[in-house]
Amino acid sequence: MNIPYTYHWYHFIWRWCYNLVLILLLPLAILKLILKPDKTKGQRNRNRERFGLIGKPTKQGILVHCVSVGEVNAAKNIVLRLQQLYPELTITISTTSSTGAKQARAVFSDSVQHVYLSIDIPVCMWLFFHKLRPKLVLVTEVEIWPNMLHQCFRRAIPAVLINGRMTNESVKNYQHLAFLFRPSLRKFSRICTQGQQDFDNFLRLGVYKPNLTLTNNMKFDLELDIQDDTKAAALKQQLVLNEQAVFVAGSTHEQEETICLDAFKKLRKTHCNAVLIIVPRHPHRFEKVAQLCQATGYLVAKLSALNDKPLQITPDILVVDAMGMLKACYKLASCAFVGGSFAPKGGHNALEPALYAVPTMMGPSIFNNPVICDALASAGGLKVLSAPEQIADTALEWLNNVDVAKRAGAANKQVIEQNRGAIEQTLEAIGEVFEYKKGA
Repeated sequence: MNIPYTYHWYHFIWRWCYNLVLILLLPLAILKLILKPDKTKGQRNRNRERFGLIGKPTKQGILVHCVSVGEVNAAKNIVLRLQQLYPELTITISTTSSTGAKQARAVFSDSVQHVYLSIDIPVCMWLFFHKLRPKLVLVTEVEIWPNMLHQCFRRAIPAVLINGRMTNESVKNYQHLAFLFRPSLRKFSRICTQGQQDFDNFLRLGVYKPNLTLTNNMKFDLELDIQDDTKAAALKQQLVLNEQAVFVAGSTHEQEETICLDAFKKLRKTHCNAVLIIVPRHPHRFEKVAQLCQATGYLVAKLSALNDKPLQITPDILVVDAMGMLKACYKLASCAFVGGSFAPKGGHNALEPALYAVPTMMGPSIFNNPVICDALASAGGLKVLSAPEQIADTALEWLNNVDVAKRAGAANKQVIEQNRGAIEQTLEAIGEVFEYKKGA
């Protein structure tokens, strides 16, 4: 049985100190939005939504907040299950980034509503909730916004943190502001954690044990998608890929493309027909990455420039300048590098290539998904490298020994199969705090 949050007068004082800081920083936020306008559909600027000004009519339902692309992908299967369980309820996906917004449209199309999450200022968050009026709020991974959670508390809306993670480093940071974040965390009706370490760290931050559930990581519930298979088949035909080795560098950040290009040059010395597919993490870098690749002197193609007809010559390098193509590219891979791991971003989702039994490598920055990376590395399918120079050596090891590569890929696939089930455990935890009656 859950232990409910208990209000104390000093919680109000600390939250309003936090609000004062946000209000002082508000001019900088407005300036940033002016300098970087968001036109997610190429027509209308939707930045007004970031202040709680949601224009279109909405229906009461379930709000699922995802920060960006990775969280949208992780939430896909649970959203589909929620649509089956509660077909009468409209599901709204909120994101912080515009790339997350684009991914939400790519994944869910018109089956969900999308809005930007309001900045965490009381009046803006009040407007946001007044417009959406959700019956249930799900927050993915690690988003803790005091005023958002206070609105849930005031309106008696169950709020559940799903796929929750809390690293040891994050605990230290939150403990410095425990007077603000401990009450906020206790406003969650339930916190579902990715692993035992996350569970223990939430306890250290003052979350009551009955309000915690160890569900494991929902990312392990990744499923093969026929749309990705179709995209992969079309891309293979367009590029005229036959027996060539394909090295995929996925979700790359600045400098990681250079690292992978250097590794590719070494690969080509012994594998002269090898193809490099680079999938940059952020759309605003597509053109810059394409120019970087073209400067190498290799034959470079951009996905946006391809048509339905096969190319006359297979390019040396393909720059994927489109969203929603990453898993399709991994399906074509002989081996893969997952980005954000030599760039200090914490590493992106290594389960995406693992889903297709692809031997995978990452750099040392893997704090975003430590449980996943540990499981894959322990099984032998993921190699965590300490230096960029090891990329070429690792790729050559797999390309020169197909049996070793197949065993590594199969180990990755097995890890996914052995760790499934987080979605059902999460839904069970949600059901314990959310009672919905049709017509209510």
